[in-house]
Amino acid sequence: MPRRTRPTRDEQNALRRAFYEKIERGELTIPEAIKAMREMTGLTQAEFAAHRGVSRRVIQDIERGTGNPTVDSLNSVAKLFGLRVGFVPIRRKEPLSNAPTPPPAQQ
Repeated sequence: MPRRTRPTRDEQNALRRAFYEKIERGELTIPEAIKAMREMTGLTQAEFAAHRGVSRRVIQDIERGTGNPTVDSLNSVAKLFGLRVGFVPIRRKEPLSNAPTPPPAQQ
């Protein structure tokens, strides 16, 4: 398989802006985020995996949505982009404003 052409600096910057905006809005799944990170670098799965210190299989399985990566593996990949694994809200089909209001906290 031929190697990908690496994005230009301007293309990388545009991809990064779009990437961080999607993350901010909660619009990326882990497989989508990992693939987007790899594509921003212009690396193959094997090259990206070697660069991040994980196996190619880990990257391949994550991108397919079939993997069960460790938190350490995810953090190793995400660190390059200033990210780490954390608790995030689950995507909802309806707007959050339609969600029931939680009861007030007990003191």
